[in-house]
Amino acid sequence: MKSNMTSIEVAAPVRYAFLDLTEDLQRAIKDSGITEGAAIAFCAHTTCALLINEWEEGALEDFRRHLTGLVPHEGVYYAHDDFDIRTQNMHDDERKNGHAHVKAMLLSATSHAIPVSGGAPVFGTWQRLIFFEMDEPKPRTVTFHVFGE
Repeated sequence: MKSNMTSIEVAAPVRYAFLDLTEDLQRAIKDSGITEGAAIAFCAHTTCALLINEWEEGALEDFRRHLTGLVPHEGVYYAHDDFDIRTQNMHDDERKNGHAHVKAMLLSATSHAIPVSGGAPVFGTWQRLIFFEMDEPKPRTVTFHVFGE
């Protein structure tokens, strides 16, 4: 069995932005030389998510609106943002992003395993690999691990 791992850096232009990473995944598979197997897409950050869904403006806006309505950004108390009581995982430029952590935990979408056949990801007709930023935009790393024959 062969295995290849590559990483890309992405940065959304604004909070709650979507980025289509499907072509990046396709390139990682092609560059690996693997034609049959699987690809894992993984994002090692706690306030963004990888989604597999349809890239359609209405659907993306619906998702954004309903998720932000379910977990509002402002006007709600988040213990994570209460720096008077919080003592864990603090750093000098800590920011208030409890809302983004709650959204990410609800989505539980840091990685996906995607079948590879014929040297391409096996997606449904409209499926795409989508990065979703839920915090202040900053550089993020997405890793593709492709393995198989």
